[in-house]
Amino acid sequence: MDESRGNILVEDTVYRVLTEMFPKRNDFAESDYSEELAELHHFGIKSEEDFRQLLVKHRAKILEIDASPMDNWHEEYYQREYPDQPVRERIDQGFWFAFPALLRLALELEFGEQYEKFANKRDEA
Repeated sequence: MDESRGNILVEDTVYRVLTEMFPKRNDFAESDYSEELAELHHFGIKSEEDFRQLLVKHRAKILEIDASPMDNWHEEYYQREYPDQPVRERIDQGFWFAFPALLRLALELEFGEQYEKFANKRDEA
């Protein structure tokens, strides 16, 4: 993506664009967005315009995935991992991803296997 297009992407801009693109109910995870910004930059998304275009391109699919039913294994996993979070209530209301996960879904939809390998390596560290 072309770095010269639009403002250089920074953490505050990542958060602002997410608030503009996705429902407020998905804004429940604490993040300074530095890790997410590094991932965006790694995949060549360095301007606000590029980031916005990525989200616009995949927004409908991201929201569809967010609203899809969670299988029992994942529900139990999230309830164990986040015991202080209202996982069941979110599922009942038809959503379960926070902003950082929605951003990462966009990267996975855009870059496919390349992003999956990157994320698996990141999560091993």
